[in-house]
Order: sequence, then structure tokens, then C-alpha cells
Amino acid sequence: RVTRDAEGRLAAIGAGEAAESMMHVEIAPAAARLVGSGEAPSEGWEATEAALAHAMADVRQAVADFPAVLERLRAAEAEIATSGADATAGQAFLRWMGEDNFVFLGHRVIRFAPGGDTAEDGLGLLRDPAVPVFDALRDLASIPPAVRASLRGAAPLAIAKANMRARVHRPQHADVVATRVFGADGQVTGVRLFLGLFAASAYNRNPRSIPWLSAKVERILDRAGVNPDSHDGRALRNILDTWPRDELFQAEDDAILEGAHRALDLFIRPRPALYIRRDPFERFVSAIAWLPRDTFDTRLREKVGAMLARAFGGRLSAFHIALGDTPLARVHYIIGTTPGAVTSVDDAALEAAVAQAARPFTDRLGEALTADLGESRAAALLGRWTDAFPAAYTETAPATQA
Repeated sequence: RVTRDAEGRLAAIGAGEAAESMMHVEIAPAAARLVGSGEAPSEGWEATEAALAHAMADVRQAVADFPAVLERLRAAEAEIATSGADATAGQAFLRWMGEDNFVFLGHRVIRFAPGGDTAEDGLGLLRDPAVPVFDALRDLASIPPAVRASLRGAAPLAIAKANMRARVHRPQHADVVATRVFGADGQVTGVRLFLGLFAASAYNRNPRSIPWLSAKVERILDRAGVNPDSHDGRALRNILDTWPRDELFQAEDDAILEGAHRALDLFIRPRPALYIRRDPFERFVSAIAWLPRDTFDTRLREKVGAMLARAFGGRLSAFHIALGDTPLARVHYIIGTTPGAVTSVDDAALEAAVAQAARPFTDRLGEALTADLGESRAAALLGRWTDAFPAAYTETAPATQA
């Protein structure tokens, strides 16, 4: 039993009418650095306390408005009913979200009007109109044309990543499911934004068992123009089933098909490769790298990540590794970028640089020696000097210099 004051602060334990369960958490002093700003542990506890308070406040807001957000979800399902061929799949997906497959954190509606767009009906973490879902929507009076066109798209449903990082459930950029609001004339008059995080089921289940996503996969397979029962057809289906799930949710059909075709070619002729997709809002670059599995390690993964970040003038925000039974390891890199400041990159040249970086130093050294001295002399020297170079040297020096 506890007693709390008017502001909710704990006043006494062992008395009062409210029954509360307690948790005792011990945090190592060094952990203060994880939520502070690099201060010494003794100076970081205030930041730790503030971070916990912010997270709990987010939980309270999300839980308090959860019933209202579910009402808006049902409203969205009704609103997209007449939106076209994808309406049924979109409605099924919204119902699936409401079946504990999406952790709802907030909701907002953006209304389009000749006199200016407005934001309304904020719930959960989006109660405060000053909290932007996307940086591009921070000022509705000056939305970039590309963003405005995307919001007014005819598709009943779209999925994207928010700029804000969630402090609830798991620490990552929140997911946004956007549904269109249609007027009596069939024109898009607004968009609903559902903020949250997809549950583990959205990532662990086969995409063909998830409404809307299954329709998207079938649509891409049809567009590929291969016999689904052929060798290539079965391989392409497996590629899509195991494609990075966030990419499958967010990317356009054509972009996914292009990447899947690249993966299919690599299945037939394994080699280092790179597939790049740029966020239309310039917030990030998605790069999928295929690297030789027999030489893949942390050093190579970090080296390629640094190359990508440097090439796009950004920073490595996340990476996801997939190791199957093929000769290639797949690493999905997310490079965070600043809108308006993304470096222009020649994708083919960058792919060639990554492929070169993925080659073992001994291969590059053997090639250089053969070109300079011939095969016989190169083989003799390579056998003698292969293990003579320290790792730090092979990471930075060209083989021709060695």
C-alpha cells in the first residue's frame, strides 16, 4: 500500500489505499554513460533518471490513448474501403495490426486544404502538435513538394520509418503506417498517421502469411514474369520471403524487384555486390551488401559500413546480418543522412570499391605479382610472403605497394 501526493510522487509506503507492485533495479555505475552524455558515472545519474522518467511518461500517454487509437484504426479501415483494388488487402492489414501485431504509440491526422494543411486529432505520443512524425512535416506550411506528393498518393496504405526513436518497447526508429482519407469525389483529403513499432510477429512470420504484405509479394512475383514453379521462380520466392522485412514493408514494388533480381543473379553467380535504395525524403540510404562468407568477419563488416557512410556523407545507423547456406553473407546497412546534404554517388563505382575491399589481401597481392612478374615468380613469392604482412597494413595499403 502506498500514498502519493497530488502530483503522483511517492509520499509513504505501508499506508494508503492504492496497491502497487514494486520493482527493484540495480544499475552499474558505468551504465550511466549509456543514457547520459558521456559524463562520469557519478554525474550521469540525473540523465539516467530523466531518461527513465521520459520512457515512463511515453508509456502512460500511449496506454491512456490506446482505446481511442483503436477507434481511429477502425475508422481508417472504413475510410479506405472505396480506395480501389488494394482496399481489401489494406483493410485486412489494419485488422491484423490491431491483433497485437503492432505496438501503438500515437496517432495524428493531417488534413489537406487550399488555405493550408493542418494537423489534428493527436493521440498518445503525438498529443503535442509540436512533436513531428517526420522532420519534413515539422512545418506544414513548407512541406517539400516530393513529400507532399507522397502524402497525396493514391495508394490506400503506406509504411515508413519515423525520424523519432521510440523509448518504449525497443530503442529504434518508430514505424509509421499511413492511411489515406478520401473525400466524396474520391480525391485524397488527408492522411492518418499511426505511430508505433511492429511486433516480433511482423518479422518472424513468412510475409505471405501477413495481409497486404502477401499481396505485395504476389504482385512483385507477377511483375517478375517468371514461372512460379520454375527453378528461378522458386528461388525468387525464397529471396522475397527472406528479404529484409523493413525493406519489404517500405520500398516500392519496382525497387524490391530490382534488388531481388540482383540477389537471383548472385544466387547463380556468387560474387561481392551492392544494392542501394535512397529514401525519397533523404533521411537515410538503405544498402544491401553481399560479401564472401568464407572471409566475412567483423573487420570486413565494419570496413564496408565505414565506406558506405563516407560515400554518402552520413553515419552508420544500423546493420542486420543474414547468414544462409549460400557462399555469400548479406548485410543490410542503414546509413543515416541529412536531407539536402546527401553526397551524390556513382553506385557502380561504389559497388566496385566494396567488391575490391571484400577480396582477401592475398588474392589482390597475387594478382599484382602476376601482372608484374608472371605466374611462376608470383607463385613463389606469394608462398613466401603471404603471412608476412600485419593486418593493419593489409587493411590500408594497396597490394601493388606490398
